[in-house]
Amino acid sequence: MTRTAFPRRRVALALAACGLAAGALLATGPADSGNGAFDPLLDDPGALCGPAAAGAPAVLRALVLAKTETAPFTPAPMKAAEGSPPLYANLGRLAFAVSTTSPRAQAYVNQGVRLAFGFNHAEAQRAFRAAQALDPGCAMCWWGEALILGPNINVPMAPEANAPALAALGRAVALKGMATPRERALIEALEKRYSADASADRAALDAAYADAMQAVATRYPADDTIATLAAEAAMDTQPWDYWEAGGGRPKGRGAYIVRTLERVLKRNPSHPGAIHLYIHAVEASATPERALPHANRLGALMPGAGHIVHMPAHIYYRIGMYRESLAVNKRAIAVDEGYFRTSPSDPLYKSAYYPHNIHFVMVSAQVGGDGKTAIEAADKLDGAIPVDLVKAFPIMQPIKAAPYTTHAQFSPPEAILGLPAPPDDLALVRTMYHYARAVAHAERKDADSAKREIAAIAALEASTDFKAFADWQVPAKEIMQTARLVAAGRVADASGDLAAAAAAYEDAIFVEDTLAYMEPPYWYYPVRQSLGSVLLRQGRLDDAEKAFRGALARQRGSAFALAGLAEVYKRKGDAKGERAARSAYAKAWSGPRAGPDLARL
Repeated sequence: MTRTAFPRRRVALALAACGLAAGALLATGPADSGNGAFDPLLDDPGALCGPAAAGAPAVLRALVLAKTETAPFTPAPMKAAEGSPPLYANLGRLAFAVSTTSPRAQAYVNQGVRLAFGFNHAEAQRAFRAAQALDPGCAMCWWGEALILGPNINVPMAPEANAPALAALGRAVALKGMATPRERALIEALEKRYSADASADRAALDAAYADAMQAVATRYPADDTIATLAAEAAMDTQPWDYWEAGGGRPKGRGAYIVRTLERVLKRNPSHPGAIHLYIHAVEASATPERALPHANRLGALMPGAGHIVHMPAHIYYRIGMYRESLAVNKRAIAVDEGYFRTSPSDPLYKSAYYPHNIHFVMVSAQVGGDGKTAIEAADKLDGAIPVDLVKAFPIMQPIKAAPYTTHAQFSPPEAILGLPAPPDDLALVRTMYHYARAVAHAERKDADSAKREIAAIAALEASTDFKAFADWQVPAKEIMQTARLVAAGRVADASGDLAAAAAAYEDAIFVEDTLAYMEPPYWYYPVRQSLGSVLLRQGRLDDAEKAFRGALARQRGSAFALAGLAEVYKRKGDAKGERAARSAYAKAWSGPRAGPDLARL
């Protein structure tokens, strides 16, 4: 398949339910996360793999890890850099020596490589062009620009980037006679990546470049940056698709990617590019915690790169370290906002990577019960994403809709009912607007009004053309179904009909288990929490325990599920289990001292 347009191929890794308890093929063993989280999945690896796994979808049955950083539009055509960018003092010390007569040009090349590894490709281009201006005879200054105009794991190559990439590469080729053998090898490898034929198969070009870079890395085995570039080239051939189902066995070039990055990090544990890519390479594996020691170091290595500061959250969130995820994303937002104040605003970075950090703050606060922070982030996220962008790109609708989930979880009914309605032509956003209103009406015991909101969701399900969503791999229909069923459960629960509430939540779980897993997730909490709450109040303690443990398997370290599980153990008289759950809850909870209302999990 020719890969020329946006992220229709950006859905990747299917993880099977039982595989999460297994060690990954290349792991030496699960690392100690150090956060002391109570993890029922690890305490009882068979909890998800029993007889229920053969029937209706169980927790994590169809868990699919999709891209976590949305880049929803093609970059604008590259233009000549206007003026020289500053030489930033806060991007770390990574150096990439090239043949140049200008020390300042070398400094800009170093900066370009750092920014490329930080996925700020537009700013990297400015750096490489500044280097070209200082030393037009520097072949690698042109190579750098050609490099960053290609595809990456988040952004397929835009057709309009081909001409400037070829132009920059052409200059590098013309100058390679003055380059070192190492530099010539890199330039010649990059020649495999581009073609003047607009109809050329992008996937074949990417594969040829990856093969060439692997050969260069073999030729220069001690060069950590070349090895990292080779790993990235391999990742670009199968973005977000590095693991077989279950996350234990690498897929395609996955074994080479992980092996190469682990070799770099063993001898150079402070290589920011290798850490960044390693996090992406293993976050979807069965053992993402193996990247934790590296994630803990990353932000300090490039403190002026917002995306790098954010990246540890991809591990923290996966393993239940939500406070840490919240903290690094707050720092990343501050870094990005400082960058926007002093540098040109790249549309891709500002409209995709920056809101991604805000979204992570919101969901990290949600899981810990920090309603104040979550609501503040929800409002900020809503303001960071223009409506016109959402209308143009369906992949943005789940993100634009996400703030309504925060209000549904934490805001009083009056505040929810006062929220402005989104445009009619944003079906998924309107669904979550009606969902939040249904939850608010249910809390007010106004079942009739809540049912009208649920009917509005059903009408949207019936009238929406889901093709545009499907083209962007957005499971909009399933999200709508989950919202309608959870809302129905809330109404039944508030009306005292616990049997109907349990049935609605069970139906919602059936759908939720088919949702592609995204970070942040498409559905904001594991519905098993709500089912567990109902079962607890029905006195069905064994079933409630199973539900809460299932919720924790889907969302490690959820303070809400831990609170429910602690109450189950209390009623069962299991003092040891209660102590463990309450200890984990105390570490996870960031909300009011009274804790969550167990009737509203």
